[in-house]
Amino acid sequence: MCGIVGFWQNHQVASPERLKSMNDAIFHRGPDAEGTYIEDTLALGHRRLSILDLSEHANQPFHSPCGNYILVYNGEIFNFQEFYPELKSKGYQFKTTSDTEVLLFLLMEYGFDVLSRLNGFFAFAFWDKTKKQLSLVRDRFGVKPLFYHQNDMGFSFSSEPKGIFAGGIDKEIDPSHLDELFIYRFVSGENTIFKGVKRLLPGHLMTLSQDSRVVQTKRWFHLGEEAKNFKDIKNPIEWFEETFFDSVKLRMISDVPVGTLLSGGLDSSGIVYSQATQGFTGLSSWNVKFKGYEHDESTIAERFSNELGVEYNGHEFLGQRQVELTKQAIRINDEPLMHFTDNVLLGLSLEAKKKVTVLLTGEGADEVLGGYVRYKVHDGEFRYNMLSLLNLIPEKYLSQDRLKKLKRYMSLRNPDAQMLMNANEVYLSDLKKLGILSSNLLPEYRINILEEAKSLFPKNRYRQLLYLEQHTHLHSLNDKNDRTTMGASIECREPYLDYRLVVGAASVHDKYFNSKGKGKLLAMDSFGKKLPDYIRNHRKIGLSMPWDRYIMENPELRQHLESMHKSELFEMGFLSHIDIKKAVENFKNNPKSNLGWMKQLFFTSLWYEISFQK
Repeated sequence: MCGIVGFWQNHQVASPERLKSMNDAIFHRGPDAEGTYIEDTLALGHRRLSILDLSEHANQPFHSPCGNYILVYNGEIFNFQEFYPELKSKGYQFKTTSDTEVLLFLLMEYGFDVLSRLNGFFAFAFWDKTKKQLSLVRDRFGVKPLFYHQNDMGFSFSSEPKGIFAGGIDKEIDPSHLDELFIYRFVSGENTIFKGVKRLLPGHLMTLSQDSRVVQTKRWFHLGEEAKNFKDIKNPIEWFEETFFDSVKLRMISDVPVGTLLSGGLDSSGIVYSQATQGFTGLSSWNVKFKGYEHDESTIAERFSNELGVEYNGHEFLGQRQVELTKQAIRINDEPLMHFTDNVLLGLSLEAKKKVTVLLTGEGADEVLGGYVRYKVHDGEFRYNMLSLLNLIPEKYLSQDRLKKLKRYMSLRNPDAQMLMNANEVYLSDLKKLGILSSNLLPEYRINILEEAKSLFPKNRYRQLLYLEQHTHLHSLNDKNDRTTMGASIECREPYLDYRLVVGAASVHDKYFNSKGKGKLLAMDSFGKKLPDYIRNHRKIGLSMPWDRYIMENPELRQHLESMHKSELFEMGFLSHIDIKKAVENFKNNPKSNLGWMKQLFFTSLWYEISFQK
């Protein structure tokens, strides 16, 4: 697990100072070692977080024995040991026990056709000196980030946008994406909130030649096509448990201590159960406490850890410490925070770093298996039609905030629009309240993915929604996990995003996907049956925070709320249509009901202040 940077200039010889600045900007991603490679107009940089083969021989960049190939790589190939016999039979000799060396030899031997055989997450740059060709690759589900920028001077890339800016590229907001950021909480596809800065899409390969002037991008992994061609699974329940346990086993491969982020829910509890039953020792769990808050699950996490003989570590972040973590998370993340738990995850990662360097997480299970309560709307025509009746009930007669939110959601009326906005906190009625009369509600990337989902599951909106979320909402969650853990120099691994599980789950019959109970039937009916009742029957909560109270009661956050109307941000693009003074007053009059849209406005303006004004 590391960070990579680089650039390829059209004419000017590469500057070591520029490369050094870019590498330093992502120091937190790899504090253990730094490496560089410069050849004429090309420069590659690497920061190392040592996980496998802790010796200096595994430092990057990696050079091929023939000297024709250079690799800088961020990630882990969990099945790398499987390739040793094959590569040795072809004459390759190994000097390390790192997966980096295996990846380099595989690329030399098979080219990019080998990507489909890799089980892991990765973002890497591969330089072919003979062809004068630079290739950038990103893993199937976007667990590892990779951003790039191109202009008349050349091409640059980095694991995080800050690395690109440190290389001399101006940091500017692209106002044309502010509406998608506000409405959907994430700028989808290649786009980012920064002008000229793109993200290489998950499962894509980019090749540059002729001094970076010729750029070709292709999709090397297509979930829909892979699911259609996946082998027939005779017993999906048994298959899921067996494959999941193997996924956990692979993700325990490490030369440094490994812990697990444990909430007390089914997904993370399944990971800890799998670790313990497979005989792994020295296990530790890491949990965020919210004493006195209805969403606190620390007692469950601690009880389960103790029953399995796992060392429990619970931490609570209060007051000014929480505010400082929020600001630190904003600086680390580059883009605005839109999940609003980044601060406590960063704090927990900083605490975990004192004992471990790798953390496993249950992220991805809900999107892959169907676990969010919000998915229930699209599980069957009868339920959908019944919920549509909310449109006939005046909001004043709805006592629960959840029902009020559901009414706003159902008022969209169009099922396609509802699926696109299923993860939203903001809907059309909110935009009208804020005085916004026009916006881009249908970003092209999201529309294209929904069409893919329809072709794969033409008669099942529930599964269409899962496919859509795996290409949109999950990408944003992966970004959050990467920044909050790497901000503490910790590698985060996601067993539920093993490609065998994701593709296999997408291939099985609809009967294994419904929203009854907690949903996630493949997990509930496999290892879930072996978990204690207090976990199986515990209602799904999800990590959340009472931001309505924090914003109103914390002096520093309250001060920012009161001064938001002074921000130049609200003179830009889509946001210029909002009467921000009126919006703040409406929030103050009813913080809980108006929290959904206020979180987006508040944290975007806080991000702007920290990133552009300070």
